[in-house]
Amino acid sequence: MLPRAKKQLEWSARSERDLLAIDAYISADAPVAAEHVVDYIISQAEQLTRFPLMGRIHKPGAPRELIFTRYPYNLIYRVTRTKIRIVRVLHQSRLYP
Repeated sequence: MLPRAKKQLEWSARSERDLLAIDAYISADAPVAAEHVVDYIISQAEQLTRFPLMGRIHKPGAPRELIFTRYPYNLIYRVTRTKIRIVRVLHQSRLYP
């Protein structure tokens, strides 16, 4: 069996702002913890380039959602033939339509 082709990872401007906001919020009290959280989120996004269907899908046509258990955040993303586009990074207490 041939290995799967790795998809390109793309972050939307909004998801980048989400990540910066998470870093700023946690850094106010714990800069080292903020670095761990952001690194974890990025590493999980990178895992999607090899395993794009890891996240769940609520309904056809909707973005996928990767739910983390280590930290209370979710990655909202879309899969195309060649890339993974991170749409949002949201705290699990926030509702996503």
